[in-house]
Amino acid sequence: MISFGRNPAQISAYRILQTNLSLDLRPVRCTFYQIPFHRRETGERMDEVTGIIEEISSIARQAGDIALRSFGRVSPEMKADRSFVTEADRRVEEFIREQLASRFPADNVIGEEDIDKSDGSSGYTWAIDPIDGTTNYVFGVPYWAVCIGRIAADGTPDLGVVNVPAMDELYTGALGNGATVNGRTLKMAVPAFPEHELLLGAWSTFYREIELDFQGKVRVLGSTVIKFLNMARGMFIGALTPTVHIWDVAPGFPILREAGGDICLRDGTPYERFDLDPKHEFLVPPLVLAASSEMDRIRGMIVEQRKHE
Repeated sequence: MISFGRNPAQISAYRILQTNLSLDLRPVRCTFYQIPFHRRETGERMDEVTGIIEEISSIARQAGDIALRSFGRVSPEMKADRSFVTEADRRVEEFIREQLASRFPADNVIGEEDIDKSDGSSGYTWAIDPIDGTTNYVFGVPYWAVCIGRIAADGTPDLGVVNVPAMDELYTGALGNGATVNGRTLKMAVPAFPEHELLLGAWSTFYREIELDFQGKVRVLGSTVIKFLNMARGMFIGALTPTVHIWDVAPGFPILREAGGDICLRDGTPYERFDLDPKHEFLVPPLVLAASSEMDRIRGMIVEQRKHE
């Protein structure tokens, strides 16, 4: 059950879900196959990593509170890439940057609204997406998130915190430290439903860019990182992303990986490190998300990649 506080924006989001979800409560026989954890040591002590997660979680919660004040009540502007941006995006990113600069002054920071990479000396880079799913945010749809991810010097995304304020959900993940949602351990499971009842995550224009051989149901939620979260919770059998930016996915990587998921390019090559060279615009190529046992199956559903992706 989703637990909502007294915040009016959260209550409003819950009413949206109540209004639009039709529940069939008949019992269904379903088997879930648990996926083993993927572990990678980061070199930091567990208590150090736990302390950082707690600090970033606090920042993400406060940033979410700032965003909730204007949820569904903002006038967006159009960016050069024809996507929405709001004053709330700017305020939230500014707040997160200030907090990171205060607590981790030697680290680099990049973000959606200010992509200039700072000159920290630690080797770590923080990637910020202040509101992933801005269009949803503008229209009062609850699927948006505050995203903060850390990337090691070799490009490996090793720690992530994602706050979904309108759903009252906080996700964390750190390589070697596990993944959680609201403090509960996440262990990815693959449902054994017939394919026509399975869910696959995609993006809003996927039908223009790829052709899928999938007999189930495609879900487009309007937030890249929420695909990672739904995968980590076993809601999706797989998920696909188009070309995106590092800040769209960096926080989701350690959450999904620690829950037991795999992340590959469409040709099956594991995708484990980001290119942090600003000359390459912090881009991430199209990805496939799945349990290791399902990766070839999900990749095989892409039967045609159209031009002009």
